[in-house]
Amino acid sequence: MSDRTGEPNMDAEAHRQTYQAVMRFSSEFGVPFAMALTMFFVNLVLANHWTLALVAGLVTYFFVYFVVKAFFSH
Repeated sequence: MSDRTGEPNMDAEAHRQTYQAVMRFSSEFGVPFAMALTMFFVNLVLANHWTLALVAGLVTYFFVYFVVKAFFSH
């Protein structure tokens, strides 16, 4: 067993704040980045030029970023 007597326990409010911070970061940056990366590699696999793949990735990132921001703004 570990001796965790020196660490204070997190209360429910601290857990809620941590959860909201993780969810906000993952939804605002993680999801758009994952989709943009997917579009980039899909365009490369489809034998498009790397600049078109980069543009598709950037367009996808910004589109998904604003959709997520609009969805979670209410």
